Amino acid sequence: MSQFDPASIEFEGLVVQLTVPSVDAAVDFYRRAFEASELYRNRDALSGRIVFCELLIGAARVTLHEEFIEYGLPTPQTLGGTAVSLNLHMPDVDSVYERAIAAGGEVIMRPINRFWGARSGALLDPFGHRWVLTTMRHDPSPQEIVESSRGASTYMRLSAAKPPKE
Repeated sequence: MSQFDPASIEFEGLVVQLTVPSVDAAVDFYRRAFEASELYRNRDALSGRIVFCELLIGAARVTLHEEFIEYGLPTPQTLGGTAVSLNLHMPDVDSVYERAIAAGGEVIMRPINRFWGARSGALLDPFGHRWVLTTMRHDPSPQEIVESSRGASTYMRLSAAKPPKE
């Protein structure tokens, strides 16, 4: 028997696992929106539900599984929303954002230039997950960020906020 080398595992750092109502629909959306590649999937032999599906979105690994209420794994839709934002960095936020909206995403905030050096926009995917798409325009120092944030509204400070109600 050969010796197992933990360094041979391809996962490194944080890997997000999303609960979705349909992995097939989610993979289709993420392919159209973010040009995701599916690497692997595994079905539960008894229920037929997908217990693991691995995607590559840019350089990020994202895993999916279908809802398993009986194991405490609800979708954001079942929960009535999400408290998590997934921040995806890319070279051209505007074109990817428009592609994601055309693929079925819901506008939260269209891309705008931010005081911390980014251009970013937020959307909700069809499964209730909030995505913040970001392109870094420049890399200000922490002091420059503090100075440029003076006078910015709370809304402008939050990258995934919905516009305030008037």
